[in-house]
Amino acid sequence: MNFLELRNFISNQMRMSHIYQPVMLRYLLLKTGESTDAEIASQLLQFDEGQIEYYQQITNRMVGKVLQNRGVVVKKGSSYV
Repeated sequence: MNFLELRNFISNQMRMSHIYQPVMLRYLLLKTGESTDAEIASQLLQFDEGQIEYYQQITNRMVGKVLQNRGVVVKKGSSYV
């Protein structure tokens, strides 16, 4: 797809029901047109607030708690050190 076709797709055809399409296109453009599915999935995850909140809960309730109890990390506010 050339630039004009891509611009037309983004402007007139792409539906914005979620951020997935623009995030994938943006990342492909940043990576000069080629990226693995794992890299794209990682980018999608960075913009998925629901998943970020879910993993924050896991961090605080499980992983962080175990490491704090063992004296490996200390929690200061929302940060771990």
